[in-house]
Amino acid sequence: MVDASTFLSISIAGIGLGALYALVAMGFSLIYKVTGVLNFAQGQLALLGAYGVVIFATPAVLGLNLPAVVAVLLTIVVGLLLGIILERVVFRHFIGEPVLSVIIVTLALGGIISGFLRFLVGPNFMSYPDALKPGWSIDLPLGASIGASFTLGVVLSLVVVVSLMLFFRYTVTGSILRAAAADEQAAMVLGVSIERTIIIAWALSIAITSIGGILLAMASGGAGFTIEAVGIIIFAAVVFGGLDSIPGAFLGALVVGLLQEYGSFYATGVIGPGAGEIIPMVFLLVVILIKPRGLFGTERIERI
Repeated sequence: MVDASTFLSISIAGIGLGALYALVAMGFSLIYKVTGVLNFAQGQLALLGAYGVVIFATPAVLGLNLPAVVAVLLTIVVGLLLGIILERVVFRHFIGEPVLSVIIVTLALGGIISGFLRFLVGPNFMSYPDALKPGWSIDLPLGASIGASFTLGVVLSLVVVVSLMLFFRYTVTGSILRAAAADEQAAMVLGVSIERTIIIAWALSIAITSIGGILLAMASGGAGFTIEAVGIIIFAAVVFGGLDSIPGAFLGALVVGLLQEYGSFYATGVIGPGAGEIIPMVFLLVVILIKPRGLFGTERIERI
């Protein structure tokens, strides 16, 4: 018999974890929605965000010891700038190129980021400053509670998904991005700067992903290379919701977070260690077989 209090606690943990995944997943979905790029470096970009705080807020790497809030803001700004640089230096040259070529580029990018961080900070876990390890939690019914990092994740992921939906629907820039995503050639004929839309998409995506990486690190007290493994879990989330659907990515991440927590608690004794990671992958396989475009993915019809 399932204990209600335990089930609620695990569900809250799953929603909190899913909210952290959602920030990274929405960054992935934003890139695909605007550019059509499957960014398999998403896990490494989240890792870069997580270690950015270590680099700026602790003297262990560059000798800096900036206040935690300044380090977080600076990490997000670096994410924005990195998006602009990547578009101008790398991805601009792959507009119109085969999808496989771009995928290989993102895999190479992920390897470069991971290797650079291992060279810079080493392979060991790096603790966050005390200011980014809040000990407070919010009490819920039946003895359940939700910790600080999960609470922040839920709030920020809701703010991001609502903001992006409003941005795409009600702003001129958002309308331009939607037009470019719907028909790139037609948008170019109408005078839309495709390069500019791609710059905006990459900058926003990496900034949002950096926030997700920071919160994932906060949840464990610091940055570790296990964060880069989140990339494949994020892929499961966005496939479930629909690759080009930002609300779908948000919902998919919550579902994956719940499945991971349920699997870790209830299925480990049956399946063995790693059940929490296995079940979301099985779920991904089932989703692809039944509904390849996900719940909210756009179905594209091409005339031959």
